Amino acid sequence: MGLTERECWFWMCSRPWLGVRSIDKLLGYFKTAKNIYYGRNSQYTEVKSLSENIRKRLEQCGEKDETLLRRDMSRLEKSGGRFVCRIDREYPEKLRHIYDAPAGLFYYGDLPEKKRPMIAVVGAREASGYGMASARYFARALSEMGIDVISGLARGVDGEAHRGALENSRSLLENTFRAGQTWGVLGCGLNICYPRENYSLFEQMKVRGGILSEYGLDVKPEPWRFPMRNRIISGLADGILVIEARERSGALITAEAGLEQGKNIYALPGRFNDALSQGCHRLIQSGAKLVFKPEDIAEDYDISPNCLKSRQEKTKLSLDNSEQLVYASLSLSPKDVDTISAECGLPLSETWRILLNLELEGRIRPIGKNLYIRSI
Repeated sequence: MGLTERECWFWMCSRPWLGVRSIDKLLGYFKTAKNIYYGRNSQYTEVKSLSENIRKRLEQCGEKDETLLRRDMSRLEKSGGRFVCRIDREYPEKLRHIYDAPAGLFYYGDLPEKKRPMIAVVGAREASGYGMASARYFARALSEMGIDVISGLARGVDGEAHRGALENSRSLLENTFRAGQTWGVLGCGLNICYPRENYSLFEQMKVRGGILSEYGLDVKPEPWRFPMRNRIISGLADGILVIEARERSGALITAEAGLEQGKNIYALPGRFNDALSQGCHRLIQSGAKLVFKPEDIAEDYDISPNCLKSRQEKTKLSLDNSEQLVYASLSLSPKDVDTISAECGLPLSETWRILLNLELEGRIRPIGKNLYIRSI
């Protein structure tokens, strides 16, 4: 019966050894995926600059099993996954013109909405308490203001950004109710949650946003795949916010890809002598926008002024003088109770009482023994 053009695109995109550059070389010669699938060995040798390894693999596919291919497509569908490729109208428009645009995407959930602004929140895997809390806070606030969040589902800043976006249960934009949504781009097969510690997050995002990968099912998380996936994160985003990054890091690779794609770059500053701040400070020196509140990002997009005002009113505190004093002494860097008591000039027993009240109200949270940070 033969395969359709779209089925041939699925075959082409689900070969982990066939990268996007090789696919583009083949399309340049064969014009269609169907011609590639049914190509002859003599034709593969005529494709200029195609590696010998790829050529041999294509030749070994001479006895292609159409039944096996359709079984793979059925398996993806039964797992709840879907496939979109460049010939589909649903293929994300933001990706069409980036360098090395993925030939196709495998995904759970939904594709990002075209008309909604999206910010990539990326940073260190081994982030500090400050970095983790900042990622969660910024993502939650951006989600409330109608800005979607995308990241890489890694541990550290990525995971906390996804969690922050999911914490939003109400969009302030036009006073509509919209549970927080977020998108994660994998550097492995669509059905592989890496790292495993984010499995609960992975499952939530299937129904509140989406999981995307340019790799089909069962593709292992090889280290070299992760820098490649960063171009998809930046490509789908309108801007990239970097929170804690060393001078050489995956987050900076994402930011650099975003610069090449003409995206807005934002960086949250940190302590001057902290290695995790060096990447962000370098970005700021190079022209990235320094941000210290979510509104610094939102102002660059079409967000209603009423929405920004609503958020500011929502975050106002109603504390008595002593509570305000203790709260003001805290930040996103952990501080011990003795230090808080000394700085505020309050008895230790009174400081403990106030800390307990603030914790019960959800304004602060303990982190380690006798250490506290703002929850924001």
